[in-house]
Amino acid sequence: MSEIFDKDLGRIVIIENSRARRLIARRKVDFVQVTIPTSYPIEKVKDFIEEVKPRLLEIKPKEALHFNENVKFQTLTFSTEISRSSLQNYYSRIKDGVLYISCPVNVDFNKQETQTVLRRIIENSLRMEAKAYLSERLRLLAQKHGFKYSALKINKSRTRWGSCSSSGNINLSIYCMLLPSHLADFVILHELCHTVEMNHGTNFWRLLDRVTANRAKALTKELKAIKIDW
Repeated sequence: MSEIFDKDLGRIVIIENSRARRLIARRKVDFVQVTIPTSYPIEKVKDFIEEVKPRLLEIKPKEALHFNENVKFQTLTFSTEISRSSLQNYYSRIKDGVLYISCPVNVDFNKQETQTVLRRIIENSLRMEAKAYLSERLRLLAQKHGFKYSALKINKSRTRWGSCSSSGNINLSIYCMLLPSHLADFVILHELCHTVEMNHGTNFWRLLDRVTANRAKALTKELKAIKIDW
């Protein structure tokens, strides 16, 4: 992943994807994401950005979720409760399914720096919870359906929910924690099926249907409709 800055569009995040066959530009909350095939020349990427810039400028960016004392943010294993305290620093802890975040008493929730700090705290909590929750769901689903995998790695990918290597190593994004539980399980099952079938051919879909009660296509469509923009 690399980044460039454009005077009109601002921050542009360039992500290489070995499965990409063409360039795709999407307007995110506070940046533009450009997905490119692996090793695509950066100069051609810049030409592409100039070509699509008029269209991107017409698209109004989605408003980022604004964290403050009134916002309740829900994940698979915890909700958030944000408050002010007499302390001078930020503190957080998870107890009984709630992530408590204490902010300095004079904090300004409208400042970008404040939002950045709160997002970082929540992302760190997501990673910690994901290591426990997703690891256990992977173990249980693999056991239930007779799959074998080598290892699990948790990452922060915003472009892919999960992936599986030819050696059976599975990667899952922390943002799976923002999915409904049945879709988080579906992502895991999708990657477990790749431990047997590495492509998306007929045998893969037949296997995925077998472990999802013939709902592979429907669940795939439901998952594609979900966008994580916060």
